[in-house]
Amino acid sequence: MLFTEYACFVRDIDQSVGKSADKRRDIAIYGLAAEIGSLLSAIKKAILASQADEAPVTARKRQEVTEEIGDVLWYTVLLGQLNNNNADFNVFTNDICNLHHEISAGNQRAATIRMTLTAETTKLFLHEADGFRMKRDFVLDEYQKLAFMTARTEGDQLERVCLAVLTQLGAEVLRTTLPKIEIDLNKNLVDRDLNTVLGEIVWHLSALATLSDLKLTEIADANRAKVTRRYGPRQHTPLHDDSSHSGEQFPRKFDVSFVSVEKGRSRMYYKGRPLGNELTDNSAEDDGYRFHDVMHFALLAKLGWSPVIRKLMGRKRKSDPAVDEIQDGARANIVEELIVKIIHSEGTGLAEGLDGRDDRSMFTNPGLISFGFLKQLPRLASGLEAEGNKLWEWEDAIVAGSKLFEKLRCVGQGTVTIDLEARTIDFHEDVYVDLPGTIVGIGSASFLAADLPEHLKGSLALAGLLGADVALKSAILESLCRDGSSSELQGELDTSFRKYGGVVVR
Repeated sequence: MLFTEYACFVRDIDQSVGKSADKRRDIAIYGLAAEIGSLLSAIKKAILASQADEAPVTARKRQEVTEEIGDVLWYTVLLGQLNNNNADFNVFTNDICNLHHEISAGNQRAATIRMTLTAETTKLFLHEADGFRMKRDFVLDEYQKLAFMTARTEGDQLERVCLAVLTQLGAEVLRTTLPKIEIDLNKNLVDRDLNTVLGEIVWHLSALATLSDLKLTEIADANRAKVTRRYGPRQHTPLHDDSSHSGEQFPRKFDVSFVSVEKGRSRMYYKGRPLGNELTDNSAEDDGYRFHDVMHFALLAKLGWSPVIRKLMGRKRKSDPAVDEIQDGARANIVEELIVKIIHSEGTGLAEGLDGRDDRSMFTNPGLISFGFLKQLPRLASGLEAEGNKLWEWEDAIVAGSKLFEKLRCVGQGTVTIDLEARTIDFHEDVYVDLPGTIVGIGSASFLAADLPEHLKGSLALAGLLGADVALKSAILESLCRDGSSSELQGELDTSFRKYGGVVVR
């Protein structure tokens, strides 16, 4: 990858655009320092894995090192752009210029470095650096090869040097955020130009990559692919059942109502009929998990994927046995239920210890969703259609589902509207059913208002019909599998007719 390509990618994908210059700089500084810490952790794991001589584990840790070097590289390039108010600032060229100046100087430090590198290597580096500094663009691997010529140690010793110095450089970057009095009173670090510090960071990243037999171009490519999956252009993944016939597709727009049929028990309704079974929290604590199906609908709305809802709605793709077994089968259902439970556990864990946590949704905004957690979800869906969905689609599903889950938990009922063409899921607290013609009721219970003039037919006319209220409440209770004739249960229902048809139930 060319430097200009990567620099443009960093600039275009930066999520801090729109904030103040100081805020953007702080975000980049803290992000850089945090990612250096994550890189050290990944390398520690890689060292332990290599000592255990477990090839699969070593390969996984190598992947983590690649990813973490990429993240540090991204923040380093971003901070260089922000610090210089110039999206074209080249931290790599700047570092080669600094190295050239340091090695060719006439002081004792330069003499020591030249003696360590040998005269031949020094001469070759200075010659190559002269040409490199004149280049307007270059492949990142060119910098990596040239910079590594100035390494003064090798192997495990160089790795330890890189880890120690990167830790120091991270602290040096953080130091730029301190108030002047603290900088004056804490002189353990020598204050240097930030561009110089950033250059040393990319040098040590490059060295670590070389020691791990990795190329900066491959690391940058992987970093771009990873970040784009979460922050890239918001073009939705096509609906997974687009090629299926209409009877095996999800309805493209529909409503589902959540009703509390009694204390601690809820049920869903689709087109006035029960959808699935009655649910409780299955927990000693009233945590509202009986409403967790709204998260399945959020996954459906944002990803176009939900084997659980597909089964409940009778939309399994039986015409294709392989799809039916793999994508719509029991294993896919189990995986989705696991994903929803993991989201619930992670979200509720975030609220622990916070004041008023009973009134907080699980994920109030995308910033609470870590990259590490988000990446787990498509990994769990490995081999299933949702594995190919973009990370930002998963993120949207988590945030939307969390908000609706909290509303249902607080209100106890409501209707969600799923629009698969627009990829939206909306909520309102009312639960209502349409009244077709002169038929009042949902489920199997109804009554017929005979001999009404045409202009009096419809829900508003039925509202004043003798016995309509009792019959309607009886019909609703019967559809909930309750005793429709019970005056006590009827007294707990509140119904009203909508102007444009349908009856609101509370």
